Amino acid sequence: MKNKKIPKGLRDILPDEVKAKRELEKRAAELFGSFGYQEVITPTIEYLEVVENGAGGNMRENLFLFMDREGGILSLRPEMTVSIARLAATHLQEEILPIRLFYSANVFRHVEPQLAQHREFWQLGIELLGAQGPQADAEVIGLAVKALKAFGLKDFKISMNDIRIINALVDNSALNQAGKMTIRRLIEKKDLVELERILKNMPIEEKLKETIIRLPVLHGGLEVLDQLPYLQQQPQAAEAVEELIRVYHALQAYGVQDHIVIDMGVIRNFDYYTGLVFEGYSPDLGYGLLGGGRYDNLLDQFGFSCPATGFAIGMDRLALVLKHSFSEPVCYLIGGNDFASMVAQAEELRRQGYRVELDVLGREQEKLEEMAQAKKNCRLIYLD
Repeated sequence: MKNKKIPKGLRDILPDEVKAKRELEKRAAELFGSFGYQEVITPTIEYLEVVENGAGGNMRENLFLFMDREGGILSLRPEMTVSIARLAATHLQEEILPIRLFYSANVFRHVEPQLAQHREFWQLGIELLGAQGPQADAEVIGLAVKALKAFGLKDFKISMNDIRIINALVDNSALNQAGKMTIRRLIEKKDLVELERILKNMPIEEKLKETIIRLPVLHGGLEVLDQLPYLQQQPQAAEAVEELIRVYHALQAYGVQDHIVIDMGVIRNFDYYTGLVFEGYSPDLGYGLLGGGRYDNLLDQFGFSCPATGFAIGMDRLALVLKHSFSEPVCYLIGGNDFASMVAQAEELRRQGYRVELDVLGREQEKLEEMAQAKKNCRLIYLD
């Protein structure tokens, strides 16, 4: 076969990147496990109905869809939160709450490929099910910070907001549903020019317009919450602001506040979010590294009334920032003329935990020395 191509937006992952990926997974599993989280695995394929009921119908254009032989419409999973919600509702309703779960999985979206954006990509994440309140939200965000630190990342920020603030502002206005969605989309994109143009012609009071136009640019510490006095006139928005303050104070107990930013422009684009939302960024990458938030109504879609919160880390994007910075363990290359002694030496070193390659082609010592030098942290043992 002459065709060596793979479908658009997919890629092969070569040994160096695989090693980095496995190291990230190992560190994440140790960290998440230390907080009481247990790993689960869900099917790569879900029914379309499950995905759309959970993530929202606006996801369909990004789904890989196909049909099974019984006529069911199936989808490659586009993210993991809905799959975890379905899993919990199916198997874990009798468990003592809260339930702490984590995963490492590939997900699929039919997007236009570009740097740090593929049609198949990998996510690490956690879900905390059955716990409400600022302490639960702080555990999840605090764990996100600790995970990025465990991976070796130092320069990053977690931007957090509460989706109920913008929801309260637009829901209590005279806007139709299309107008509300347009405002949310422009705030998320931080498109100030278009947002101002759209608001100018909308039938809402000027103070509300002024408040909305400021949301995308307000970020910093708790002081930014004092710069929107109009919010206090909206009970739901005021309550969300107080909740943000409580979460921030709870995060101080974890000692991660230096990595936390209040960002009124953070609006996650999944329909299931109901409260706190957050995203993680590094100045070394123009894309988000992680995202998450509270989704208290999602499990209701599957018959399990249970509040929940969580996050997912994009491993492909994280790898771009880290640039495979993990140190290579010592490996050995064994060659020589006495094959039995070579095998015995290799087996002994493997018992000690080393990675050992055996020369099975009978190459000369000089050639093997060149090979060992070309490999990372490799030592040659030559047995005559």
